[in-house]
Amino acid sequence: MATAVNAVHGVSNAALLATYKTRFEELATTERKKDDLIQELLQQNERLATLLERFEDDLEREKNYARMSQKEIRDLKIQNNTAEDKLMSYPYIQVLIDGDGMMFNLDLLRKKKEGGSEAAALLLQDIRETVRARREDLCIKGDFDIRALVFANLEGLSKTLVKANLLNPGDLQQFFIGFTQRLEHVNFIDVGYGKEMADSKIRGEFLFHLKDPRCRLILFGGSHDNGYAPFLKTCTATSPDYPIWLLEGPPTAREITAMNLPSYRFDRIFSKESQNEMTSGAGNSPPTPPAVLTPTSNGTLNMQAGGGGGSNGSGSSDYRFSYASAAVAPSPITLARPASIKYNTSPTMESAKTITISGNGTTIAPRGVQHSMVPSADAERVNYIKNLNPRACNNFYLKGSCYQQPCQYSHKYKLSPEDVRTLKYIIERSKPCQQYRKKGFCDDEKCYYGHQCPFKSKYEAATDRPCSNVHCRFCAGDEQMMGY
Repeated sequence: MATAVNAVHGVSNAALLATYKTRFEELATTERKKDDLIQELLQQNERLATLLERFEDDLEREKNYARMSQKEIRDLKIQNNTAEDKLMSYPYIQVLIDGDGMMFNLDLLRKKKEGGSEAAALLLQDIRETVRARREDLCIKGDFDIRALVFANLEGLSKTLVKANLLNPGDLQQFFIGFTQRLEHVNFIDVGYGKEMADSKIRGEFLFHLKDPRCRLILFGGSHDNGYAPFLKTCTATSPDYPIWLLEGPPTAREITAMNLPSYRFDRIFSKESQNEMTSGAGNSPPTPPAVLTPTSNGTLNMQAGGGGGSNGSGSSDYRFSYASAAVAPSPITLARPASIKYNTSPTMESAKTITISGNGTTIAPRGVQHSMVPSADAERVNYIKNLNPRACNNFYLKGSCYQQPCQYSHKYKLSPEDVRTLKYIIERSKPCQQYRKKGFCDDEKCYYGHQCPFKSKYEAATDRPCSNVHCRFCAGDEQMMGY
């Protein structure tokens, strides 16, 4: 009876208590998991709230930055438009003339100061008419300025024309005074004596205006001289879209003609004849009876020798005179030499001496040449030689002859003795002699390659050790030299 009282549905109290305890523990576990979940959610919410606040700050900062950037962009656009308007408002055409080779017509020169003023006015008039026809190609919307520079050796040119009986003393000086005084941007510059003076001035002005965005066109009056061809090729290669036109006077040089640059001829201003054509009949011909110069209707001059007997059988011979340069005749190719380098004439060779090789105390026949190295070279001159284009032919300048025909390198540079030494200095420090590497000696007295490592320290040279440069061409093993 007691057992029945303590049981419910046939389950004892002990079993019920165990069941209730188990269920309670399960509920407690669930509650703990619920609390953990709530705690985790609260922590996650706190992290997200922090991130949200950070993102909101970042967003606000980016908004401010975007507003500032947009303002800066608007300001820059305004500045750019203003700059473009200024560039478009002040375009100019630059005219560069080599006055030692491209001469003004004789009738203008003989008018002296008045002729110079007339020549300046005609030059600007013809250029303006020519440019207006192609203003769209040159990005010129409105008006434009024309600036002209003529470079020449005034004294030398005047003496030549006076000696040729083409002008009187002082006429040319008066002409260029009138030419310069006519307009503010038209000038003559007397470069004085010096073979390259006009060339170097023109090159300098050419490069300056080539970089000026306001300069829409360069008109070059020097196409008669082949010496300008390498320079013009460099300009057209580095600035292929920049317009460069030629002003024709004497016949255009062959290399410049091959460049196919636009060319224009102003016959009423410039002569078609070269300096040699001008002076050959006047000052360099054999003695003849006094000649009389008479003008003709087409602007040429007939020179009628006194006493009859012309080449045409009529007692006269016709010469057409131009006002070409008073400079010397064209020379071999030269490049602008640094001002600190003095010019000399003929190349020289490094001296070499024969040595003997001793074995067991006996003298053996000479087996090689001891080549002395050029100890030093001026950095400016090294840069000058390295930048020659085309490169100077090593065989021609260092050995005295070249067996390659045709040779891809130049034989036309006038290298001074110091230039030749510098050329050897460069080569013997960059290219080792292969015969010396293979045989241990070199029997070529004129060999210009390196026969010793120029980079060794005194200790390395004394101990016959290789230099510290692992890639040295002079100290590397034969297997490394195969790819040289």
